[in-house]
Amino acid sequence: MYSTSRELKHTAKTRIRERLFPMMAIAAIFILADYLIGYFSSELSGYNDWMREINRLISTYAGEIQAAVNDPTELQAILLRIYAAMPTFPDFISGRSLVGPLLSVLVSLMSYPLAAGYAHHILVESRRQNTNAGFLMHGFKVTFKAVAIGVLTGLLTGLGLVLFVIPGFILSLRYSQAVFILMDDPDKGPIQCMRESGRLMRGRKWDLFKLYFSFLLWLIVSNLVTALIGAPVLNIYLTPYINLAAAFFYNELVHHEDPGPEPIEM
Repeated sequence: MYSTSRELKHTAKTRIRERLFPMMAIAAIFILADYLIGYFSSELSGYNDWMREINRLISTYAGEIQAAVNDPTELQAILLRIYAAMPTFPDFISGRSLVGPLLSVLVSLMSYPLAAGYAHHILVESRRQNTNAGFLMHGFKVTFKAVAIGVLTGLLTGLGLVLFVIPGFILSLRYSQAVFILMDDPDKGPIQCMRESGRLMRGRKWDLFKLYFSFLLWLIVSNLVTALIGAPVLNIYLTPYINLAAAFFYNELVHHEDPGPEPIEM
């Protein structure tokens, strides 16, 4: 008998209460590391420079926009001038060395082993074993496999989305367990992990969708808070919460026995 979304979330919250500060600290390190990977990738590709140029262009029209705020026709004309003056990203970086964009791709790929390391940490925590921030590095022991799973899953899901949105979404659920499988047994290859994920998810895709969908309100509130204060503070709790629930879902798929909470010593 499989657990419901509510039961999985309750189990996840119970484990977080047992290890609240260590898990939130590791989540903060993971979020920061992932942000830095994205930031340096954007810097190397020229994307950040492009956005700065667009912001500079918009700021030069700030006075005109403010003066025309009550004149829709004039405001539309100003916005059209801004749009016409905006360089496209390919035009902006044309003529630059290819070294930066190539390095940008390599840096961005590091997010996959980092995510695999976080999955390993979460998986171990879901099995009532304590971890530390060093577990985040475990994904780099299988860097090629983690990157291969991430890229192949992304390509297949993207292709499915281009062809029709539902097949793409179904593919993302089908291969959702591949990283857990890899970190559970690092000797397995990426294709093997994806195939096993597909086998495990037969008849369970809807259950996983319901689990993730149950966090929708959390995600909306988290994004609003991030937009208001400029920092993803709620994610420090929400990241382990969602991932732990997903790990307990995986444990049930592979029939891993949950030893339950540690007994309280009197």
